[in-house]
Amino acid sequence: MNETVPKTPPSPPGLPLVGHAYAYASDPLGFVERTVEEYGPITALSTPTFDAVLLADPEAIEHVLARNHDNYRKGEFQKKEFDGLLGDGLLVSEADQWERQHEQILPAFYPGRIAEYAETMVERTEPYLDRWAENETLTLTDALPELTLDILGSVLFGTDLREATAVRDAAAAVTERFTPDGRVPFYVPDWVPTPRNRRYLRAVDRLDSFVADLVASRRRETDSSASSDDLLSTLLDSGMDDEGVRDQLVTFLIAGHETTALALTYTLYLLGNHPDAQASVAAEVAELDGRPQLGDDLPRTDRAIREAMRLYPPAPLLMREAIEDDVVGGFEIPEGALVLCSQWATHRRSAFFENPEVFRPERWAEAGDGGTDGDGDSDCARPDYAYFPFGGGPRACIGRRFALFEMRLVLASLLRRFEVRTRNPDELNPVPAMTLAPGDDVVVELRERD
Repeated sequence: MNETVPKTPPSPPGLPLVGHAYAYASDPLGFVERTVEEYGPITALSTPTFDAVLLADPEAIEHVLARNHDNYRKGEFQKKEFDGLLGDGLLVSEADQWERQHEQILPAFYPGRIAEYAETMVERTEPYLDRWAENETLTLTDALPELTLDILGSVLFGTDLREATAVRDAAAAVTERFTPDGRVPFYVPDWVPTPRNRRYLRAVDRLDSFVADLVASRRRETDSSASSDDLLSTLLDSGMDDEGVRDQLVTFLIAGHETTALALTYTLYLLGNHPDAQASVAAEVAELDGRPQLGDDLPRTDRAIREAMRLYPPAPLLMREAIEDDVVGGFEIPEGALVLCSQWATHRRSAFFENPEVFRPERWAEAGDGGTDGDGDSDCARPDYAYFPFGGGPRACIGRRFALFEMRLVLASLLRRFEVRTRNPDELNPVPAMTLAPGDDVVVELRERD
């Protein structure tokens, strides 16, 4: 019997010594799209730092993230890049350590617990709407991170984070630190005193001080018999030491509020550019009896969010490292290779999405137009991992339901009150870093509805 010999994935031309590093750093999103279009959804890439395989094939991505996930870890490359920021937090921990952390944190995201958060999410949103009503314009890239951080602090940490400039400054420094630089397209360790590294390290130091004070304050409250069942108290009650608690708090403070703010920013940007789609959502939320609640049936609102996260996934790339040799889609994946699962490229493939560059929320209501929200559950015929904004498999984002409910409640609250028009419709220029952030401020005009 003849066995099929796995092939080496095709690869675009690279430069001597630097491989594809300059091409990627100069235009990360365009490079990934062009590579998939010209060389296929499984391709080999190289840089001076690592060799990688780029995936934009749903079955291959499902194999890596779900079916054979035991063979793929976060890896040393990510550990080095995020060590000073995330330590051994849930996002980068491995094996038994990750299992323990996941078990400790998961109760904060049970459906019943999220239902308890919903009213607070809406309550924290309303003062922002009152404040925004006093202005004709709103800079989403400033306002929404402030709101989502406030909500996160209130419901998960029992803490008022409205004045937490250390968190917002750290998020901005992280975005800058991990943005590809066409001038220096290689991994630059934190200890190299580049200007962006110095700004980043100063911001992380301030964040560490803020988190240390937060943990010390909550420990004092616990010692004085005060009780709470939020995430912070859950971590402290688990017996985790201060360093472990710090790593989890930083992970959720940075990743938790920033990704939700980005998804809301892109949704409002797109609805501001598409008045008919916005009118459809606004008509739906106008029919609510009172302010939005968790149990409200809001399919058009959900579709708008889902479509925005297809076009602009807040996490545009997932990275894994192969523990042993593997075969994916007929191609060999050698031990130690980095595997890059690209949401950006996969979500924009015409094989799965008709007119993929077009914002069309109604596509999610059509038969055969499905996908996954990262939990492996398909609602239609399209392959699950043609759409995976929250990752997939056992390590899918633990806060995905929390984030989706928060987004629908905030969006419904805002669109019940305001009509939104994008001020700079052609100046988004998204830049992939740790997240996919707009390269320019996103400004909208607000008009109160009758």
